Amino acid sequence: MNAQNAQLAGALVGLGATITQAMDEIEDFVPCGHPASVIIDGLSALDRTLSDEQRAEQMSTVTDMIDHVSEKRGVPAHSIADMLKIGGVKSQLLGELQNVAAAVKEKTNENQNVNSWIYRSLAAIEHTGTLEAAERIAESQVIKAQVSTL
Repeated sequence: MNAQNAQLAGALVGLGATITQAMDEIEDFVPCGHPASVIIDGLSALDRTLSDEQRAEQMSTVTDMIDHVSEKRGVPAHSIADMLKIGGVKSQLLGELQNVAAAVKEKTNENQNVNSWIYRSLAAIEHTGTLEAAERIAESQVIKAQVSTL
């Protein structure tokens, strides 16, 4: 990830965690495709050199989506994670997320299982400890296989 884009990555983690909390607390809640496209676009941008204007636009889109999900679903808005403090398994998971996002970006992603994995993987980066992140990495090959069939 481009070091300048660490704040964007942190905002994506906050969005994934906010959506995951809504999915966990609201029975049968399935997010529409818009948050997934915002996240996929953001993850795809992490390795690019963005202008200050592009980065600000991406940040605004992601933070606005955090607020939207929080307000509409009645869950707390999760904060922007400090991505400069993550390493090891969580960094590896972020890389897997970027790989999945790159593969999905060129396709029409209607697969809720893939989207759910993306949201929950971002939330795993936010959570204390690394067990959940390791579990998401273990699932990544299955997710990549599902993406290949989209």
